[in-house]
Order: sequence, then C-alpha cells, then structure tokens
Amino acid sequence: MILLGGFIVTYNRSELIIDTIAKVFTQSYPPDFLWIIDNSENLETDHAIATQMDSRLRYYRMGYNSGPAGAAAKGLELCYQSGADWIYWGDDNDPPFRFDCFERLLAIRDEHPFCGVLGTVGQFFDRKKGVIQRVQTRLLEKKDWVEVDSIAGGMCMLVSKDVVKNGIFPDKDLFFGFEELDFCLKVARKGFTLIVDCNLFLEARKLTGRLDFNRPVYQRKDNLSREYYSLRNLLYISDSLTLNSMKKRLIGKWIIKAIYGFRYGFGYGFKNFKNISLAFFHYARGIKGKTIPLG
Repeated sequence: MILLGGFIVTYNRSELIIDTIAKVFTQSYPPDFLWIIDNSENLETDHAIATQMDSRLRYYRMGYNSGPAGAAAKGLELCYQSGADWIYWGDDNDPPFRFDCFERLLAIRDEHPFCGVLGTVGQFFDRKKGVIQRVQTRLLEKKDWVEVDSIAGGMCMLVSKDVVKNGIFPDKDLFFGFEELDFCLKVARKGFTLIVDCNLFLEARKLTGRLDFNRPVYQRKDNLSREYYSLRNLLYISDSLTLNSMKKRLIGKWIIKAIYGFRYGFGYGFKNFKNISLAFFHYARGIKGKTIPLG
C-alpha cells in the first residue's frame, strides 16, 4: 500500500485554504496526511487550521513569506521525513479538478520504474531558447501517457520519495516564478522521468476550453512584477543547469520585450522596461529572494 503524503502552500488565505483541504481529502485516493505550509505573516491561517478536527492535518508556519519556492522545499522535506512514498505538491487556490486525479495518476506509476514526478498537465521545455512549449492536443489523443519536461503549477504534481532522497528540491532563493520548472529540470537531469496522464490532460483542457489554444507571441501583462521574477529566475535557472545558449537567447528576447512594451503606451512601456532592467541588474549582482511586491 502506498503511503501518500502531501502539502499545500498558502499565504493569507485562511478561508480559501479550508475549502481546498476539503477537496483534497475528498479524492478517491486521499492523502494519508497533509501538511499546511503557511507563509502568512499573521495568525489567521494558524487559527483556521486549529479548528479542523482531522488527525491527518499537520501545520507548519514559516514565520515569514518564503514564497512558493521556499514553502515547497519545506513541504517536500517534511513529507519525506514523515515517511511518504509519494508527495502531493499543492497550492491553496488550485485543488484537484477531478475527484479521482490521485488514483488515476498513481495507477500508472508502476509502468515507469524511473518515474520521479506525475501530473495531470505538463509542458515541454526548449533548453536552448528558454521557452515553455505546449504539448499538442493531437499527441495527447494518441497516447495514454506522455513524458514531459515540467509539470504545470497547481496540476496535481505527485513527487516520488526517491526524488527527495536524492536531494532534489526547488531553489528556495527563487522565491516566486518557475520554481516548479526549476525543480522538474533538476529531476530530469538526475535521470528521473516526468509523466502526465493524457486522458486527465485532455479533460483539463476541455474544462478550460484550451483544446485549440495558441499562445500569442506577446500580450499585454496585467501584473508586470511577475515579468521581473520570470526573467530573473530563468536566468538563474540557466546558470544552475549550465545552459549558456538558453541564457544568450533570454537576454536577446527580453531586451526586445523591454522595448516592445511601449506599444501599449508610455506608462505601461516604462514600467515594463523598468522591471526587465531591474531583473537584469539583480541577476548580474546575484540578488535573489523577494525583492519587489507581487501585487
């Protein structure tokens, strides 16, 4: 019998987290225990968890906002120490979209002896260009499962204990942005495979209306601070995996994006240019962690 553990990363969402916990425990194959990794600066989540009379719930307060990256690293550590064979990596606002996600994912693990990570939705990653590539719907329709480079955030990522045993964790210093990608690329480099269930993948796309989605070359961003963290962290990832061609392509691409943003007006263009320039500057100076607000 597999011992399924899990953790959910949360930040100042004391009401939402209770609903997410309930949905995780209503899985047809629920976790035997679930750590709540709390990044909140207040005690509201602590108090909310204390009202839940469920022996499977465990709580860890970081004491500061460590970001998704720092909290996930702690969650993997705690679940491994608690004896889990497989570990669910969850977000407080993204519960499993079906009641049987865990059961269906764990059912395919034995077909892949070197599988390190399972998930419902994943992507390919171009290591030369530093860009995420969509898995084509027609490929999903032909296969039962497919090997990918990264599991999407909030998509029922299940991590084998063997991955953690090998000392693979997300880089805590990334704070926010591409922490799952960083983790998954390290998993693959160690020789593990990352597998997604094609039927679940297709169901997720149908649910969100993305069967025929085509990613635009560039679109106006609602939150430009995310652009800062994306660029900065991708540059750090390229260094950690010695992907020099990726770093060169990223620099050229993001210089163009810094200029192209002025197409949407001076105010937007200036803020976009400032955030991208700051990302380059902080990368050059080796500055990591939380540096600018996410809002």
